[in-house]
Amino acid sequence: MLAPRRLPALLLMLSVQAGVLGATSQAAPSPTPGELIARFSADYRGLAMGELNLSYKAEIESLVHGTDIAAQRKVFDAYARQLRAVDAQAATSCQQRDLKLIDFEVVLNQKKLDLIEQYKALGDKAVLSNQGLYATSLGSQWYAYLRMRWLTMATTPESLKSLGEAQLESALRRYRQLQAKMGYAGRDQQFAAHLAGAEFYYPAGQTPEADYKTRQAIVFARLDQLFPAKGIAPPVIKGVARGADFPADAYYEPDEKTFYFNQTKPSLDRRNVDYLLLHESMPGHHYQFRYAAEHSVCPAVLPEVFYSAYAEGWGAYVEEYGGRLGLYQQASDELGAVEWDLVRSIRVILDVGINQEGWSPQQALDYWHARLPMLPQLAERETMRVRNWPVQAITYKLGQYEIRRLRDLAKAREGEKFDLRAFHERILRHGAMPLALLETITQGAPP
Repeated sequence: MLAPRRLPALLLMLSVQAGVLGATSQAAPSPTPGELIARFSADYRGLAMGELNLSYKAEIESLVHGTDIAAQRKVFDAYARQLRAVDAQAATSCQQRDLKLIDFEVVLNQKKLDLIEQYKALGDKAVLSNQGLYATSLGSQWYAYLRMRWLTMATTPESLKSLGEAQLESALRRYRQLQAKMGYAGRDQQFAAHLAGAEFYYPAGQTPEADYKTRQAIVFARLDQLFPAKGIAPPVIKGVARGADFPADAYYEPDEKTFYFNQTKPSLDRRNVDYLLLHESMPGHHYQFRYAAEHSVCPAVLPEVFYSAYAEGWGAYVEEYGGRLGLYQQASDELGAVEWDLVRSIRVILDVGINQEGWSPQQALDYWHARLPMLPQLAERETMRVRNWPVQAITYKLGQYEIRRLRDLAKAREGEKFDLRAFHERILRHGAMPLALLETITQGAPP
């Protein structure tokens, strides 16, 4: 999980000043790639695009009441035409990347404007329901838009639900294997009682700080076996008082290069230490952000952009390398990672069920308790999160799955020549990217 204040910033790129746009519209019909990219970057900084809200209600209200449709339509339609006219063959590799990014944002925002106009056309009949996106006017269309906005690739509810079910079954098998390894095969009640024991929690007054620092040193010493060695220093590790109600045990703050753990949680779970360190520190968010900042292969011409599915997907993906990086030394340590894989998998199913199929709160809770009886304490919080923040929680699982899929494709394509470190370098070298572009952009050698 990235620092909470960074989560809504999905589309920090793209803003346009109307005065500059007038000049842009008089430009030559066939701009060079460099000219188009430079104009796009300059033109869009003045247009108030707004941030992506976690809440579906806040997002729809912001879009419907805060969007200058005419100005944005003029901008995005103009760049759609220019993209068709530009000579992409004359572009450098980095310019081709930027043109793909611009095209992705143009198409996304044109779809957004179409949907806003449809909603506004309903007039007084438009309903923004407190009961969820499904009960909101054009709920299915809003859900399709939010899927593209958060997941940054084309999906269908059916494909997502199938993915979630398959991933949940896989995670459940791993959970049962670890349960058996710990000596509790077929004894679910006894296993739950065992995991609730004091040995799995830090005593009052003690925090995981020392364990985090010890584990970080272990990972850092082995990092270059699996990831490109670029001399990236580990983050600072600090405790922070976020309060007992804060939904995460830890998070990463990119601007401060700091991994924070919430030291005011009533009980700090030892089982979460290894996977959280991998996800937030190295080779997770800290390594990911510092690699892009220090070793990007392309100059930063476009304004900064944050794509949640890429960022959170990478954090979830690297957790699987814990054993090879010297962590998960006990089965219970790996169990913590598997438990959260269960959560991330079932979120996908619940998201579709609640926001596309109209599941009631009780239906969602019943499904959770039937599939994950070992994690009852998370059921209400997670189902409410999915109802209030459609799609956001899917970014972890879909991003992780897509990076794994690309890795398997690269293995099949390259055979014995496949180098895992080189693959990871291709994923990281451009920084945050829409998942829709990741496959083509990450193939081959760096530009």
